[in-house]
This record gives sequence, structure tokens and C-alpha cells, in this order.
Amino acid sequence: MHAHYGAGGDGGGSRRAAPLPGDAGLYFLGSLHELVAVGLHRPALEALCAGQRDLAEPPIDRAYLLKILDEEISRQFGHPLRPLIELVLNAADAARAPQPLVDVTVTDGRVDVCDTGVGMGLRAILSRLLIPFATDKRPGIDLGRFGVGFFSVLGFGLPDPESFSLHLTTGDGIEGWAIRVVAWPGAGDAPDAPTSAPEEVGSARGRAAPELAAALMCSVRRIAPLLGTRVRVTSALLEASAVRVYLRDALHFFPASRALVLLDGAAVNDGRLISGGQLVQERIAHPGGALAGAGGPAGAGAPGAGAGGPAGAARARLEEAEEAHERALLARFHVGGRGLLPSISAATFHAGVKVDACLALAELALIDFPAAVELTEGRDALKVGPEFTAVATAFYRRLIQLAAASGEGRRTRDRLAEMAAQISALMLQSAGWDEVARDLARALLGPGRCMVTPERREALLGFLGPSVAERLFVPESFWAEREWQPYLPGERELLEDELELDPAETLSALARRRGDLAGLPLLLARAANPHTTMVALCRSRLPPDRGGADGAAPRRAPGAPPLPEAAGRRPAGPLPCLGTRRLLLIRDDSPAVRRPSGWSDWYALRAAFDRASGVREADLERDLIVGEPVDGAACAASRPGERTSGGEP
Repeated sequence: MHAHYGAGGDGGGSRRAAPLPGDAGLYFLGSLHELVAVGLHRPALEALCAGQRDLAEPPIDRAYLLKILDEEISRQFGHPLRPLIELVLNAADAARAPQPLVDVTVTDGRVDVCDTGVGMGLRAILSRLLIPFATDKRPGIDLGRFGVGFFSVLGFGLPDPESFSLHLTTGDGIEGWAIRVVAWPGAGDAPDAPTSAPEEVGSARGRAAPELAAALMCSVRRIAPLLGTRVRVTSALLEASAVRVYLRDALHFFPASRALVLLDGAAVNDGRLISGGQLVQERIAHPGGALAGAGGPAGAGAPGAGAGGPAGAARARLEEAEEAHERALLARFHVGGRGLLPSISAATFHAGVKVDACLALAELALIDFPAAVELTEGRDALKVGPEFTAVATAFYRRLIQLAAASGEGRRTRDRLAEMAAQISALMLQSAGWDEVARDLARALLGPGRCMVTPERREALLGFLGPSVAERLFVPESFWAEREWQPYLPGERELLEDELELDPAETLSALARRRGDLAGLPLLLARAANPHTTMVALCRSRLPPDRGGADGAAPRRAPGAPPLPEAAGRRPAGPLPCLGTRRLLLIRDDSPAVRRPSGWSDWYALRAAFDRASGVREADLERDLIVGEPVDGAACAASRPGERTSGGEP
């Protein structure tokens, strides 16, 4: 173990890690994992901080240490540039009022992150910065969590070690320190590796196979006193334009109250990159509920009970209310509006950092989770828990308030319902959806709405008539369909509610029974096998004041002619047939089925029946173009089981 002690040195250094002649400011030069071992072993840490030149080798299992460091360095984030955000979060935690600033400068191949807040002395560097998970972050207050920001940045050395370096200068106002880390192609085989410590490369006890952690060389120098921290990351992977786009997208919703982030001198989180919409800040009751003993001890509120009587009880309740207010989760929601840069899209955030994008949304829907929401082990996904669910539920209810306050029409409310479902599926992992979906449906969709898929919308409107359009909710995405399906009635319920349905029977049996319906012979001729094709006659329901309790018409005997049309029935649509999963529906109140006349009725019967029977659209169009003309004579001459306009019998 080699350590060098002295004063002076500027910490700038060069690509070569070996000390310059006469450089007395060098405290440590060697493999990074050996410096981590010093931080883990208190006697070695105290000796290095005291300036001792030769340190006893810390009794640390090097194989296990290398394994842990390799895992931390090579663990992948959801986005390859996410380690840069870790640096910004660390800088924001260190930044201090009255105007906390984080200054980020980007050029091709290099990123600098600077703050003028609380820096670190040598002891803090060794015991916190260089030890994974040995963080001094305050849960629920600070943004960083696991103490892995420093090591995550070292991952830039994996794909291109020759271009990578990490240079950190920091100070607490009393002293200043510089740390430089470079990645050699391999441990012990770099042509210009330090010659002053050759024995350490291969003699460490328990050494694992050389991986990236073993190939990282580190120097620690004392420099002039300073206050704050500057981190410079150099790598060929850092393409300037891509880094700027990612940082703007990830940080534009970062709370400016925590720190104003400057990117190449321009603020990215002061609201100028978003246009329109509503930004609200909301305190949400902690999912733990009321504080224990919020009501005070039994009898405390009774006159004369307890110290201070009623005044004491009132004071205790006030203190409890203030404490509950402090425990409440503070979240921010931004709904609507648009991003002024193409990269900015709807997203969820934890402490201002994007976790998941929701590119299906045209609007911005941004959620800033309180720091109490935990991250998963992967460090760039939110952990669904009580706090997460409480914020998600509050966001959905905020959409309800938005709809009520705006007074917009059905189209806007349907769009809000679409947005809520997409956010639930793509961004919030369905957290809290079960608790609020029915309230959302009542507030945004209203009563009597049924969900149908986009591909079924036109068929249902053609079959039931355009007046039913007000009852249809058509989700724009698969995700919205998935989220709303358990809470909204669907096509089957819509048909049963709108129509009187006769029992199912075969098409051939129906044609024999209902000779009064002149359109059935053409349908019989179009069927590939009328003896197995299951159909059901149907018609619009009577209004409730003309029918039974459910609006159904009085029952007719089988084979009886249809009842006269009643005023108030919804008129039949232009399509007389509709295919469903179980059978084919035929409207006996459709003029084309009752008394077809002219080419348009015959076309409606043939096209609707073929589509309902599952004939491909291309085959149907070809049949209409090249087949025989359809007229009344052709229909009358047709025989059961025979097609009259081309195609196979």
C-alpha cells in the first residue's frame, strides 16, 4: 500500500496517474478498490487522514470487494445517461440557500457539474463518497438515496476505457481535495501504468479476475481550500447534443425551490420550457393515517380534564394538526399544456427526475413525487407502496376537479378519461386505480356510457343508429382499453340495453318461420351453410313509458307478424346485420329486412351480412365489383345456399 503525504499540488494532473517529481500534495496513488478498502478499515482511514506515508494493508476480502464494486459500476440504468442525473441530484442536495444553483456545462466528450454548497473533507470522501451505500442522505429530505452516484458514473468507462476519466474537486471551506479516476484497459497490463506501485497490481489478497473495478486507478491530492464540489466526466460516449436533450427532458420539471439548474448558463427548470396547462402543489395526507393518539388521552377534551383543561386540549390538537401537516406528502402536478422542445413529453418524476415516459399522450402530464416515495434497487424506477399510491390517487382526483372546474363538453372529458387510463397503465403501474376508477368514470364519462373498441365503433353506429353515439366511449389506445374494461359496460351490455332480442335460432329456421320478412331470402342465399348459421332477430326497445318496466315490448307468439312501429323507438341504422361473438343479429325493424326495394337495400343486406359473417373486406369489395348486378329479379330467382353475385356457393 503506497500513500504520499504533503502539502501543495493543484490536483489537475494529466492522463498519466504517476506522481510528478517533487509532488508533495499526493496522498494516495493506486487502484480505486484499494482506496475503498482504506475507507472500509477504520485504522487505515485514520492513518491516511493523519498523513501517514505507509499504510498497513486493510484486512478486506479483495475478491468480494471487487465483486461488489463491479456490480455497482456495471449495473445498468433505464437510460445510459442517467448517471449524469445522479451527479445533479447530489449537487442539489449540497446546494444551499438563499439561491441554490447547480451549474451544468456540456461539450462533446465532457460534462461538468458544479455547486457552491457543502463540500467534503478527506474523511467524508473516504467514508461516504467512496463507500457504496454509505450515504449520509436524509430520507424524505434529500434527493439522492443509495450513495451510488459516484460509482454509477464510473460505468462510462466500461465501453470505452481509454477515453474515460473522472475528476472531482471538493472542499468544505477549510481544505480542498482533488480525486482523479482513470480506467486502464486491464489491471496490470496498461503500457503507462504507474511504475511506483507495480507490486500492488498483482499482490492483493483474494484478487478476483481483472474487471473494470480492478482496472480503475485513482489519485487523491490536497489542493487549495475551496467551498463546493465540481465533477468533470470525460468520455467519448458523451455526445453534446444528446446529453443536452436528455438533461432538459429529465430536469425541466425539477423543483426550482430545491435548486435552479443551469445548462450551459440557461435555466432548464424555471418553467420556460413548458407552455400552458395547470401546475398545482398539493399536500397529501400520509398513508399512515392520523398520528397515534391524535385525539389525545381519554377524557383530555372534557372540561377540567388533564393539565390546562380545554385550553390545553385545544393547544394539543393544534400541535397535532401542525405535526400532521409536516408529515403530509408534498406533491406537484402539471396537467395539460405542451413542451416547447420535441424531447419534453408526459412523464412521471421522482424528485424532478423522469422515470417513465408516456409518449401516447399529446398533453403534458407531469407528477413530481415527494422524496418519501422509495426507489427500487435498480434506482431509476419508483417502488409502488403506500406513499406512491397516495400520490397517484390524489392525481386522479385532481383530474376530477379539473373536469368539474373547466365545465368542458363531453369530448374534453373523454380525453381526460383517456389520459387518466394511459397514465395509470404506462406511468403509475395502476397504483390507486381501483380506488378511484369508478369515481373517475362517473365524473368524466357520466352514466350510461359503454366502452367499445375503435374497430367496432362504425359497425355499432351503423346497426344501432347515429343516436347511440352519445353512449359510446371509444378508447384511443390499448392501455386505456385495458384499464377501463373492468369498470365500464361493453358492447354486449350496450346491445342488451338498446335492443329487444329474440332467442337464437338457425337462419334456415328463421326464414321458414318469418316469411313476412322479404329480405331474409337474400341472406339465406348468401349464407355458406344456413342450417348452422345462428341468428337472432332484434329491434329497438320501446321507451320506458310505453313498454314494460325495462322498456321491452309485450311478448309476441312465435311466427306472429311484427308489432306496428311505436313512437319513441330509436330508428334502425343503415346496417341491417351485425356479427357478434356468439351469433349474428338481424334487425326486423330495418326497411331492408322488412320490405327491401331497390339496389341500396339489396346492397345493405348483402354487405352487412357478409361483414357480419366474417368475409374479408377485400373479398367483399371484389365481389361487389366483378359480381353480377343485384336486383329484385335476381333475388327472387335465388335458391337457398346459392350466391347471387359471384363467389362460391
